[in-house]
Amino acid sequence: MESKSAKYTFWGAVLAAVISGAIGLYIHLDGQEEEKEIAIKNAAAEKSKDTARLTISNVYVPPINTLQQSSFFAQINNNSLNIAKDISVKINFGEASISSCETIPINAFKDDTSFETSIVSFSVGDIQIRDSFYIYCLLSSPIFESILVTGPNLFSNEKYIYKTTARGTINDNSGFIKFFKVIATIVAVIFIGYFTIAILSLLNKKFDA
Repeated sequence: MESKSAKYTFWGAVLAAVISGAIGLYIHLDGQEEEKEIAIKNAAAEKSKDTARLTISNVYVPPINTLQQSSFFAQINNNSLNIAKDISVKINFGEASISSCETIPINAFKDDTSFETSIVSFSVGDIQIRDSFYIYCLLSSPIFESILVTGPNLFSNEKYIYKTTARGTINDNSGFIKFFKVIATIVAVIFIGYFTIAILSLLNKKFDA
């Protein structure tokens, strides 16, 4: 009886060690990820002191094609605390041909009467703090491929891809990832515990035999 009790005590300790190790490994890896996120945020904060950040919003084309020309609209926002300098915009309209384009507050197309290709590039100049730049075009079809905004003092180039962004993409939400990791760890611990108990049972049956 004492020998059997000692066996159970030993394998119980092994099971506890496995579970503790799994939890400890998760905590260690999660801690490393948090440290990396903090370092990235600190670097971003340092960089943001002298850079501007732009966003592309309110992008619109009609959901269906008609006999009428299709309208295209996009807004570029400067929501940062610095002026976005020497901004350039490149729009790829793909298979659609361009009839006309206009930008506000400064019309970058005032001298353009025709468009030879479906890709347009133009200079916006500076976008002031909390200001916006608007783009409006008439197209043969309600489609386009991408919008790219670049500038020498931007935190990062801003790109809007129609097929992925406009039609919805999965948001890589860090909170969801962490929740998923916790659930995955719990499930892994349960499976480890289950298989450990199964192995213990088999070993005990073998020793008893």
